Amino acid sequence: MHLADDVLWRASKRGLLVSVPDGDAALLEHPRATRLPDLLADGPDRATLAARLGGPDGERLVAELVDAGVLTDPTDVADRPAGDPRRDRRVVLTRSGLEVAGIERPARWIDRHLLPLLCSLPGRFLLAAVVVAGLVSMTTGRPAGPAVTDRPVVDALVGFVVGLLLAALHELAHAVALVHFGRRPRRAGFGFYWGGISFFVDSTEALTLPRRARVVQALAGLMVDVVTTSLLAITAQVSSSVLVAGVAWRLVVLGLLDLVTNLLPVLEVDGHWALADHLDEPDLAPRARAALADALRGTSRPGTPRWMAVYGAVTLVGGLALLAGGALVWWSAFDDLLGSLFAGDLAEVVVGVLLVTPVALGALVSSLGLLLQGLVPDDAGREAAGAPAAHTVTGAPARDA
Repeated sequence: MHLADDVLWRASKRGLLVSVPDGDAALLEHPRATRLPDLLADGPDRATLAARLGGPDGERLVAELVDAGVLTDPTDVADRPAGDPRRDRRVVLTRSGLEVAGIERPARWIDRHLLPLLCSLPGRFLLAAVVVAGLVSMTTGRPAGPAVTDRPVVDALVGFVVGLLLAALHELAHAVALVHFGRRPRRAGFGFYWGGISFFVDSTEALTLPRRARVVQALAGLMVDVVTTSLLAITAQVSSSVLVAGVAWRLVVLGLLDLVTNLLPVLEVDGHWALADHLDEPDLAPRARAALADALRGTSRPGTPRWMAVYGAVTLVGGLALLAGGALVWWSAFDDLLGSLFAGDLAEVVVGVLLVTPVALGALVSSLGLLLQGLVPDDAGREAAGAPAAHTVTGAPARDA
């Protein structure tokens, strides 16, 4: 037996992380899982490999890895995985949302042609100058004059389109970081994440990178956000157009909110993944929720540090506070635009409703999701049902939103 083609792996303090092409990442928690690549060096058969792994559940682990396509036996046709039928499709519908192939090509072009320019000394000076000018523009405050044109629907639509483009740039940055570090962004897409429609890039293979590369890849989108938010702030201050200045300033406020939300390791977004990567805790969120649930019941699990329950409580309480604060900040940024829309004709009122509804539903669904995660940990009933020898790292495909 041997590892299937294109399977990536990394030894973690929590076990062996493996990434299957067009599949999830899995964390193998067997006591000898980190020795698996060495145990496969001479191509043992299934029984020999199971004996080398030993208890507990050596045979079961081998069977699970064969079923998942991680291990193959070249002498046994039945063991060869048929492959994911969605692999060759350009557009697929998955549990994460609607996914589209092709993100790797532009990411590689940017990594090959644009990134070297940005990372050069002149490029770094230029980026630093943009960020400094952006900070000065932000501290200047909201531009003087009207914030909404006499056609508020246009303001709303332009802001929506530009916001989508900024979100796409954020995700493209994650894809560029992946190819820069020798991994492959499988697909890009959009779906519902934390109650709202979000873009994402399948960054599963990032879990097998070295620590520093994992952290950089997790924060790559925020690096782009800092630059784009700075450019918007400069635009808002220098533009004489009410439409351009108003839209740019609202997006500056949303950009700052996005930076805070993503940077704080509370919700399962960029900051959380960066912290998990730094601590080498690939399943940080579910472990923290389980530790919090155990602490509330007055129990504990062997090998779980005490701080894990504290972190679980912080993510629950802090997440609710972050969602509530984010809703207030969003409302303060859009109150003028919403006032103009709801004071207009039927079409403008409809646009106002369409603008508010996703935000309100997102905050509500996200809050309920946080509460449910806190009350029902991911591994509830896992032991009673017969815990698998390997388990999927929950949320690994998206890693970002």
